[in-house]
Amino acid sequence: KHTANNSIGIDPGFKYLLTLSDGTKIEHPRELEVSAKRLGKAQRGRRKKLTARLHERISNRRKDRNHKLSRHLVSENELIVFSADRHKAVARKFGKSVASSGHAQLRQMLAYKSTQSGRRYVEVNPAFSTKTCSACGCLSGPSGFSGLVVRQWVCLDCGAEHDRDLNAAINTLIAGLGQSHEGGLRHVV
Repeated sequence: KHTANNSIGIDPGFKYLLTLSDGTKIEHPRELEVSAKRLGKAQRGRRKKLTARLHERISNRRKDRNHKLSRHLVSENELIVFSADRHKAVARKFGKSVASSGHAQLRQMLAYKSTQSGRRYVEVNPAFSTKTCSACGCLSGPSGFSGLVVRQWVCLDCGAEHDRDLNAAINTLIAGLGQSHEGGLRHVV
């Protein structure tokens, strides 16, 4: 059921699960971290059936969360633009927190639910989305792995203050609407 006809840009993250271009930040429920103590105990005790059951529960919680979230996003938005980060490359650097987020699964669910609901789902290249000012387009934000710790920054050209994740979500929406010369569209459903 459609409740609204908005357009939304989505920036996936690991501190917050998702940051939306309307300013909403969706908390990461951290299903894996919540169960880590009990899972570790089962693995050290070589209890294979309990370990398998705990892994299945974690997976089911993540899948349930992604189903509910994708249904909510599709029902409220006519256009959904997702920043298609390379999670395999990021996973080599940051490990379990990337896998526990389930962004790839969420992207798949958004794609097929958008198609079934007559909505548009677009994935855009995330290049320069965090360091491009969403107000003026200047490339003045923090960059590289050392820039990941910088969460708030000010544009050197126009003086606009930015939250790193919100700015990336807004730039993702701008790219999805075809108004950006940075990156470009990767996949349209």
